[in-house]
Amino acid sequence: MACVMHDILGLRSLAGAPALFSGYRSIVTHPALAEARIALRNLRLLGVNIESEAHLQEAVTEARAWEEDHSSADDYVEPPFEISTDPGTGFAIRERVRRDDARRAGMLASLLGVLPHDVQKTPVADHTRRFRFRVDGDTGPDVICDTREIATLPRPPETAQVMRERAPIRVTIAELEGVARELDEEDARDPTRVPRNFFTRLRSEQGEAVFSVLSPQGAGLAPTDRIELDDVSHMIGLPGAGKSTLIFLLVVLLARRGRRVTLLVPSIEFALALEADLTRYAVPTALLVGQSPDARRRHATRLAERIATLDSGGFGQTAAGAELLGTRCALAGFVSVPPPGFEFPHGRPPCRSLRQAAIKKDGKEGKEGNRLCPLAVACGRQRSSRRLADAAALVHIGHVISTEVVASPHFHTKRMREFEMLARTSDLVIIDEVDGAQAALDQKGFAELDLFGSSDSYESILLDDVFDPVASGRGFAVSNSIENYTLASNRFMRLNRGLRAHLLERMVEEGGVLSRYKDAFVTGNSILASMYLNPEVDEEEHGSVRFDLIRRLFEQLVRSVLTSGVGGDGEDELSDLDLERVARDLHVEHAALVAAATRFRDALLALLNARLVERFAEFYDQMQEAFFGILPPRAELDPQEARILFRFLVEVTTVVLQFLALVPAQYAMIAEGVHTERVFGQGVSLDMRRHLPESLIGRLSGIRFSYETDERGKRKLALQYLSFAGVPRLLLYHLSKMLTEDGIKGPAVLLASATSYLQPSPSYHVSVRPNYVLRREGEREAWRDSVYAFRPVPDPDRPGEFVRVSGAGTERDRRHALQLLTDRWFGGADPYVRQLRNDQFDRGRRTGIVVNSYEQVRFMKAHLKRTSSSAHRVMGVTSDIAMIPLQERAEWVSASQVEMLGTRDDWDAIIFPMKAIGRGVNIVFPDGDRVRDAVLGSIAFFVRPHPTADSLAFTGGLAGQLALQFDQRVIPPDADILRLAREWRSARDDALDSLRRLLRRPQQMSRLGPMIRPFVADGMVDLLQTIGRAMRNGCKARVFFVDASFAMNSTKNRRDSQRSSMIVAMRDVLQELLSSADPAEREIYRLLYEPFLHPLRNCANVIFPEMDPE
Repeated sequence: MACVMHDILGLRSLAGAPALFSGYRSIVTHPALAEARIALRNLRLLGVNIESEAHLQEAVTEARAWEEDHSSADDYVEPPFEISTDPGTGFAIRERVRRDDARRAGMLASLLGVLPHDVQKTPVADHTRRFRFRVDGDTGPDVICDTREIATLPRPPETAQVMRERAPIRVTIAELEGVARELDEEDARDPTRVPRNFFTRLRSEQGEAVFSVLSPQGAGLAPTDRIELDDVSHMIGLPGAGKSTLIFLLVVLLARRGRRVTLLVPSIEFALALEADLTRYAVPTALLVGQSPDARRRHATRLAERIATLDSGGFGQTAAGAELLGTRCALAGFVSVPPPGFEFPHGRPPCRSLRQAAIKKDGKEGKEGNRLCPLAVACGRQRSSRRLADAAALVHIGHVISTEVVASPHFHTKRMREFEMLARTSDLVIIDEVDGAQAALDQKGFAELDLFGSSDSYESILLDDVFDPVASGRGFAVSNSIENYTLASNRFMRLNRGLRAHLLERMVEEGGVLSRYKDAFVTGNSILASMYLNPEVDEEEHGSVRFDLIRRLFEQLVRSVLTSGVGGDGEDELSDLDLERVARDLHVEHAALVAAATRFRDALLALLNARLVERFAEFYDQMQEAFFGILPPRAELDPQEARILFRFLVEVTTVVLQFLALVPAQYAMIAEGVHTERVFGQGVSLDMRRHLPESLIGRLSGIRFSYETDERGKRKLALQYLSFAGVPRLLLYHLSKMLTEDGIKGPAVLLASATSYLQPSPSYHVSVRPNYVLRREGEREAWRDSVYAFRPVPDPDRPGEFVRVSGAGTERDRRHALQLLTDRWFGGADPYVRQLRNDQFDRGRRTGIVVNSYEQVRFMKAHLKRTSSSAHRVMGVTSDIAMIPLQERAEWVSASQVEMLGTRDDWDAIIFPMKAIGRGVNIVFPDGDRVRDAVLGSIAFFVRPHPTADSLAFTGGLAGQLALQFDQRVIPPDADILRLAREWRSARDDALDSLRRLLRRPQQMSRLGPMIRPFVADGMVDLLQTIGRAMRNGCKARVFFVDASFAMNSTKNRRDSQRSSMIVAMRDVLQELLSSADPAEREIYRLLYEPFLHPLRNCANVIFPEMDPE
């Protein structure tokens, strides 16, 4: 790092390093860093990540400790630079050797070159000799395998070559029509095929275009006769506009030209269907899916569920793609002498952990070592990996999350993940339903780590990797850095156990003080807010300056004690806290604040060193008295509640800050070989993090706890540490230029969806202006006939009130509300849903009932079974069909079976959770006059869409959006390095402020203040996607908002606003977008969202703000 800062950039300190090493394009592609761009990127690939100024200071301290630990080693070489540990110098750099020193010059040269990949060093076992494996690692019995009867094995596939240059992709609509004719002709030549009629999807029998491809030209949109793809492009169109057809034909055309395409889709079902369709037309494909045992089992189960819907309950049947999801290991057939009671581990086979001795020059066996399975070249379980490696497979199909899979070492000599592989070998990457893909990537931006209670918990990792080796004297020599890490880890474990004890103590209180935090992302910020901010007052009304000062003071006090306890360098002194300024800003007496801070710190230090658990409460009370004595909480806070919350605040803050203090040391432990990257928990891989920018908000962290019930009915505590780690969504935007520094021009990227252009939405908006907009022709009036209505149900238990599900209070209240809605819609001899199917709106189409969870589906189905004679005509969607009794399965489908309902006529309605029938899933008429029309004609929302308590979707979306905005920012070309650092720091501060504001409050519309618009925009995307299932092929739709919480004021004959009604808020968001000052953007929004806005404006029974309630 010092080499880059000093020798390339000419700086004399590391000040500004966090910005320069952040990885953001707005920084690293700036002209001021032109000479250092390659070196900065290479250092990130080597694992140098500096997330903040605090992280920089800790890293410098760790580096100095490493030097002291290793200086006496025989192979120690003194680094060419010395870094001051004094932050006041900006971590000044001092040269130890001359600039022309060979080591220093070599270091610089290596950083400016192309870094080699790790080479896969494990050889393949010799199948002509026996080999062995152990089922349970080193403790299980030996299992001998004998494959000598196999005469020869196929050669591994030839892998695709790296493409350093790629020509842009140019395709005309006429060429796509030509491919459509070719595919139709191929179908016609095979009498066993059901024709797909591709050409009629493009042109009607009269020769008119079914849909037009528009592109921005001048001040608006104009038809285009070609599609040109280079860098990142964006295609958008309503469901049924022709996007899927166009993409399919594009893939076939490019594959027949020999171009390599990767197609990322929403689900494994979608991927398997596409794989089958492309194989039908002789397009060589490969399936990109997760390879972990859990992923394999999950995919195989979903395919089995799909097969079970075929004739004879699936007996003797198969489905396209089944051969690619094999779960059985071929090696099981070559076990020569199985140990007693042995069962082959098909779930976790020894593909990479065989043991076989090497053959020495004299022909004798030498030392035994790890080997790869030689049968991978023919094994069904490895078929998908083998196809991915095969250069002949021109089209790869999978899910965006699966791009993190490590390329199989059986077929690749270099270790890399699939996202880098496709950046090297693909001509085009298409991400279909890209807004959903972006939201899925955002959720990978959270690192989740169990703190105890599992083999993957941090306590287990510490015991296995650190404490046990140190105690037993094996594994590594004890150095100062490892000893310091051990001490700091001990403190963390102690703090963690204190938090755990408190949560276990409160577990018996169903509605206790801490129950509001269950399943939520809990930070010190959110706990402090509950003590200082009035929960009934909107965020905009109280301001946050004073609260931020209080939060910062509390964190500084805690951090100063934690730092002093591990040998800090003076930052623990009260003078460093600048209490005089704090007192002035908070309008309190300086002397009183110093006294309170001293008492607080003394009590916390005593707590950390206490030997008797019985004294903990005493120290918590002393801290509370000191802090509240100078900065009292809100007056209406109950004293006993305040006592519990303050203890919880101290526990959460100390656990989080202590863990953050361990992060730099954890990186050092990984470098030392003590830890592996699993120490950071489940989230995006380190490989992807190194290719993409750091999170703009650093490692903003918290905890999440829940109470679970085991199979014996016993409640137990689950406790996790959560932190932001990386910005995975930027993969979509960086992929085309990810390898520029290696001299490789990346693939063109096409982002496609129906709802991926909605500017206020943090999670779903794709901030690339659409290059192509699809418009369906000749059906403009269909959506004008769509009807939306607010249709709340009167509450029979409360005259004058209406049934409210969202916000109903307890789970019992919500269930009762669902019972009332179910009785209203499905009760009687002629149920309302049956009437909807047969009325004049659009006869024959069915009704979809939308709820919030699979549990709510099960509850409603059980209630119908008890109360309704037509219960058998109501389908339920389940996440696990195996949990449904055999005699009831005809009334249920899994999410992977939903599309099959289009062929059945024995149902009137389907109940499903939001997103269960969503992207890429369509229930359509399979034939007849209404072929490919949507079967669902009416959608009834029994529950207002709202994230669950444990959902981090909106939080992750906001963090991703803020990072992307900074990544795409254009900083003036004449800015210097100091200006770049200021820009990064300013963006970081703004992002942290936004996230902290959000995390202070429960995510409720009435309490979100300025966040209400993005919150509603995020929620409405899923709602619009669901309504879109009823608009397939240009159909009109009827929508009922049944939950009274959609427009509570309207139920009381009062005006609703965007704060009280999601319907009003959605209308306002869409109305604003369709009023854009940019004519081209206005036209894009009109084509996309007018079919929703038109009926929304006219939504019956809603009293909009401009209406007269009378």
